[in-house]
Amino acid sequence: MQKGFEKRFNKGDIVYWCHHDGHGKYSVHWGMVNEQFSDAVMIDYLEPRERRLIDGVPIDQFESEKRFRKLPKGWSYDTKLFEITYSDYTEEEKNFRFSYDNPKKIKEAYDKGWLVKSENIFHGQIEADITKDGFRIRKTYPMWKHHTNYVSIRPDRVYFTWDEAKKIVDESIAEFMRQTELSDYEWSVEMIDETLAHYKNVTGVSDEEVKQYRDWLLAMKKVEDIETRLCGGEIQWRYWNNKRWKNIEL
Repeated sequence: MQKGFEKRFNKGDIVYWCHHDGHGKYSVHWGMVNEQFSDAVMIDYLEPRERRLIDGVPIDQFESEKRFRKLPKGWSYDTKLFEITYSDYTEEEKNFRFSYDNPKKIKEAYDKGWLVKSENIFHGQIEADITKDGFRIRKTYPMWKHHTNYVSIRPDRVYFTWDEAKKIVDESIAEFMRQTELSDYEWSVEMIDETLAHYKNVTGVSDEEVKQYRDWLLAMKKVEDIETRLCGGEIQWRYWNNKRWKNIEL
């Protein structure tokens, strides 16, 4: 079995991983293991327990109103038709020393009910539905709004400690910094080598044949303008400002 894919995680374990936030940014994410399969670990996101109150009613107990009510006298578009407040923390919660990088503290907070699975939190919107018939307060889930409750990650990319995941975050950022120091020629050569490595992995050709393709490409006059790809089991190339891809005949 490939290293890192062995059965390492159990239901309820607190784990960490390097998350790509997009736009070249990385951060450490954490959650609780739901289940480990041979090629993925299913992890539930955790977040603070629900404390929101809608006009004094706990949001979990609040149901969308079906009956329309008359708009209040003096109503304007700035008039608040409902109020969101928060229930108080317990004294035990206030005195609890929570730390994201301490899995034991995270698990303790979950066991006490101070952290819950994200899937148990309402992630929609509370809004006033105003029509000519009056208004009503409703829970809604906009079609364009999505919330991630759980993720599946390769087992070898999941860690038991914050520091392990932070190390991967730092290495990912360092790689971006390394790339910024490359010349256009060096960057193009790296991309060519990446295509050739993929070609060797797919076809199983010898190192000597890979070298012949590499020498052929690096002998071109404008290596920094070359793009390569694998198509139909063959290596193709073009200058980036051309549309036509060309096969290589050794």
